[in-house]
Amino acid sequence: MSRLRFGLWRAFFVLSALFILIGGPQHPGGTMAEMLAHPKWVPSHALMLAGFLAFLAGLILYRRSVPLPDRTRKWVRIAAIGTALQAVEMAFHTAASVDHANLMAGRATPILTTHLWLAVILYPIFALTVVGLIIAAMRDRALGSPWIGWLGIVGVLAHGAAAPLVIVFEIPWARILFPFVTLFALWALLAALWPLRIPAGRRTPELLPLDSREVATG
Repeated sequence: MSRLRFGLWRAFFVLSALFILIGGPQHPGGTMAEMLAHPKWVPSHALMLAGFLAFLAGLILYRRSVPLPDRTRKWVRIAAIGTALQAVEMAFHTAASVDHANLMAGRATPILTTHLWLAVILYPIFALTVVGLIIAAMRDRALGSPWIGWLGIVGVLAHGAAAPLVIVFEIPWARILFPFVTLFALWALLAALWPLRIPAGRRTPELLPLDSREVATG
């Protein structure tokens, strides 16, 4: 049985997708010095940061407003932690432009260096936690569908691998993996619009029009 009812978590998933889809393509190219000096560095990453924060809010609201199977509930919590860590990295990522002068002068670049090491560690954590959520939710038929799940999985795995491959292993072609985060954004957008598929016998707030939990949150 499938049914679509409005929940505030859906709105935050949509916002997350839009912020990432708008901000991601604005990322400047070139050397690190050229990118940090580019006027698009801050707005691009600020939009990405807003996207991850919106996704985090959506996960929290989703977990609170929809009764979930234990497996999906656990992975929503884990993915929320991974997303919060990704947002921390993106905050340093956005602020790294303040080190442009230091980079050009050969001085220490504390914000830039912190961003780079956080990216190496936290991009993969975000990827694995979100993949876990997508797979668990597909199995429980609690969010999205196998028809769209592959978008999120490919998107976050490619994006999560990009930072270690580029920064640690210095593989230039791996830069093409960063934009794959837009596939994750498309998954979030479609998941927000996808009816919840509930196995027979399970009643959720999205199937009860007057349920106070769904009304209170969305």
